[in-house]
Amino acid sequence: MRIWAFPSFYPYDYPGKRWTGTFAHRQYKGLIHAGAELTVIQPVLWWPPFPLSQLAPDWKQSAAMNHPLKREYDGVTVYHPRIENIKPGRLMKRSYVERYIAAVEGLLRDLNITLDPTNDIFFSQWLPESIFVQKAAHKLGVRSAILGIGDDIIIWPHESPRKMEEFKELINEADLRITNADYLGREICKLMGRSVPYSVSYFGVDHDVFKPVSPEEKNALRTAHKMPLDKTVILIVGSALKRKGWLDLMDALVAVRDAGDDFLLVGGYAGMSDINVMEEIENRGLTSYFYNQGEIKPEQLNIFYNMADIFCLPSHWEGLATVVMEAMSSGIPVITTNICGQPEIVSHNKTGILVESKDVPALTAEIQLLLRSKEKRETFGAAAREFIVNQWGNFNKNSGELYTILQKSLARS
Repeated sequence: MRIWAFPSFYPYDYPGKRWTGTFAHRQYKGLIHAGAELTVIQPVLWWPPFPLSQLAPDWKQSAAMNHPLKREYDGVTVYHPRIENIKPGRLMKRSYVERYIAAVEGLLRDLNITLDPTNDIFFSQWLPESIFVQKAAHKLGVRSAILGIGDDIIIWPHESPRKMEEFKELINEADLRITNADYLGREICKLMGRSVPYSVSYFGVDHDVFKPVSPEEKNALRTAHKMPLDKTVILIVGSALKRKGWLDLMDALVAVRDAGDDFLLVGGYAGMSDINVMEEIENRGLTSYFYNQGEIKPEQLNIFYNMADIFCLPSHWEGLATVVMEAMSSGIPVITTNICGQPEIVSHNKTGILVESKDVPALTAEIQLLLRSKEKRETFGAAAREFIVNQWGNFNKNSGELYTILQKSLARS
């Protein structure tokens, strides 16, 4: 089977983009491991040569990122066909959807690829852009599998009546609907007002990479990163967004500090943001309690889990956060919110702690509980690791199950 994967987010060596979409990449690697012939297609807007590229904001941004037509990323072939993007816009006679499809058609033509409906499938991640991919698939005579991962189900359809119409049209016309949490599938049915067939494919965790280390190794890592050895380290990793719960965590830590508990908050973030992390930290008098890591390269992320004692992500909504799985796999206790798909992986007071979203007093109490009890930290961390390894599965296992789902879809075509 040939899978043509269309991620909206994919790692790229550019500030703020190096870690985006790593969950998609790991899933793709698992699909390849299962036997798929997988190629990534990520169309980008065309831009003219310098200095003309500086004349329009989107031209300038595209030129700065400078996506090549073809690249290799960790063993995966990635193509970036150009979407027509001339100026002024009134000169373009085709809609964006038509231009997107033309870019995909042009790439396949240039590669001398003839699609086979019994062997080829388009697999898109992130539903708003799945609209374009699905239309391209159906125009080219192949099946479309769509993957919903969070905001694209929880938020996007509610932004306007037009987007709700687009969402319903996408769901109705999809050949195969997949979500990375059962909660998201149930939400699709709720929005559609009827039962809609869907499959669940959980993201996995590379538990051979994200694994616990000894106290001696932890101290060595902290020393190398100039972190104090005598503080309990709380880690948060995620875009610097209000909805990721950064401000809730900061407010809770003010109360924790005022109660006399000592800690160090380590923050890893990049890409999209709607808060100034350092400004918010300084406003709360937490500067001496904060280690500002900023962007963490994907290949170094396991190091930061290994330096932490507690992982906290008090999101307002999530599909199912990959960083929560990675922290659990690393054997550290997790505090997160009882929202969306999170309860599908975190069992309260067994493999971690769940608090209600935006409940800062409850978050404060649970942080204090773990700060004051090394025994509880070790118990929750060990249970989390056991769950990931023996029940949840790694990317190869879970992607292998996804591969079977895709194969069965083709068999029905």
